[in-house]
Amino acid sequence: MIGLHFFLAHAVSDYSFTNPMKLKGETDIKKWLKHSIWVFVVFLAFGFDTLFNSPLGIISFVLALGFHFFVDFLRFKNKNNLLIESLSLIGFFIFSIIFSFLFSNSYITPIFTMYLIGMVCVSVIPTQIFRITGLLEAKENESEGISERLAMFVFIFAGNFWLGILAAVAGLVYRLFFRKKFNPVWYLSPVIGVIVPLIFKAIIK
Repeated sequence: MIGLHFFLAHAVSDYSFTNPMKLKGETDIKKWLKHSIWVFVVFLAFGFDTLFNSPLGIISFVLALGFHFFVDFLRFKNKNNLLIESLSLIGFFIFSIIFSFLFSNSYITPIFTMYLIGMVCVSVIPTQIFRITGLLEAKENESEGISERLAMFVFIFAGNFWLGILAAVAGLVYRLFFRKKFNPVWYLSPVIGVIVPLIFKAIIK
């Protein structure tokens, strides 16, 4: 299986603990530095045991950071949201495939990496898509949807569809009590929570 460690590092550093929409047009250098430190630590975490064993590994690490910071630069310049996020995800996916051989003996195995990518694809990446398309406000965290889809991913991937349904019901109940105002995300979220784990379950056999 291909080790998409760079793709995972990019997705985690940009979407899991950061709302990249908040970087749009940002002029405060302190916020950029704060984000940059986080990015460096995450990329290091997913490649520390393999990338520094060879000159090519070090070069790939530097290139990956450079590409990530270029994407951030476009955000600071307030460029098109859809273009930036598409460029970053597609670009890092291709970049990861090219350098996947560097992670063949990684402590973080390719299979585990793919499982983590599945969790990112079911949780924070849909939230970013919702923001770009206007289904959510640009600075909305959508914490209940992320939690709902993550729980569904874990349960359905493990073959327990009933607990997956229970997680979807819990998400709906939460929205009814605390959100109240209907949003298409209410039904899109559980649909994603079902489809994505089934796809990754087929990929990771």
